[in-house]
Amino acid sequence: MTDTSTVLHAFRRHISQTLDALIPSGTRCALVDFPHHANVGDPAIWLGEMAYLKQRTCRIAYSCDAINFNPAALRAAVGPGIILIQGGGNFGDLYPNHQKIRERIVREFPENRIIQLPQSIHFSDAANLARSQSILGQHRDFHFIVRDTVSLQFAQQHYSNPTYLCPDMALMLDLKPLRSQSKTSDVVILSRMDEEKASRPVSGTAMQLSSVVADWLDEPVPKHQWLYDWSHRRLDWDSSKVPPFVLNKLALAAANAMARQRLARGLELLGRGNVVITDRLHAVILSWLGGTPIFYVDNNYNKLSNFINTWLKDSPNLLRCASFEDALTQVQAQAQAEYGPTATVMTSSRV
Repeated sequence: MTDTSTVLHAFRRHISQTLDALIPSGTRCALVDFPHHANVGDPAIWLGEMAYLKQRTCRIAYSCDAINFNPAALRAAVGPGIILIQGGGNFGDLYPNHQKIRERIVREFPENRIIQLPQSIHFSDAANLARSQSILGQHRDFHFIVRDTVSLQFAQQHYSNPTYLCPDMALMLDLKPLRSQSKTSDVVILSRMDEEKASRPVSGTAMQLSSVVADWLDEPVPKHQWLYDWSHRRLDWDSSKVPPFVLNKLALAAANAMARQRLARGLELLGRGNVVITDRLHAVILSWLGGTPIFYVDNNYNKLSNFINTWLKDSPNLLRCASFEDALTQVQAQAQAEYGPTATVMTSSRV
């Protein structure tokens, strides 16, 4: 059985082979749609993208989120350079704000190379798909990268743009093994509470395992949010005593600091347990990177299994379950097989 480090090396080689052909070393670029929200998975992707771009010695001249996108500032900062769009799981109509900025960039920057970094695709409305097809199809240098074979087949069927299969960019992260952290629970149950949820949350009342039940959408105000907001507000002014290139650097530095803070919060939560049960894809990816056994439940459009079947289907300690109750039953059975029927304590808390 192949060890994690060997598989991870292969993933990173695949990422480099895919992106190096599209992004010349040292190029000036923009990275748009910064995930300015509490979902830890998206900052993990962002930081993985930053790690790749640093390795590629690219200069990130402009960044923004879906709310503070400024076409004039992007055009002035990047010129004819490459525009990169954040990867993740929001290509489609489930998260319209992210799709709107993506389509707006494609319409307003017809002469720039635009690269959609690895995404999963989901449309529920044929009209939204048709609009996306029309907009992307008119761009002569849009490159569509997806992160699972189901999305690849969909993109190849519905889009005329060049399409590529590439692992999730969070796999560029170097993490300390989560197993090295001090454990406070047998199980961390990271259960999503948003529109992608397919399996009902567990109550925690009948568990025979010490557990923490949580989602990672609650957070304190990030320490560098003030600097991020201030920089983008100044970029909106017609004139400012602070040069735009300085404001762009400050905004990017603040974005990276907030992403690191969010990732650290997510890793601390995942690291509390000997086992992770989750329906969040990046709880799977981060736990896999950290060496923690994972029992996963799919979301409402099979995003997790699509990705795992593409890249991680032969990985040990990674098991698909029909529900959270099924996952708990299997974890309990494994614990009793290893330690005996009285080895666990009946406690549960939600954070």
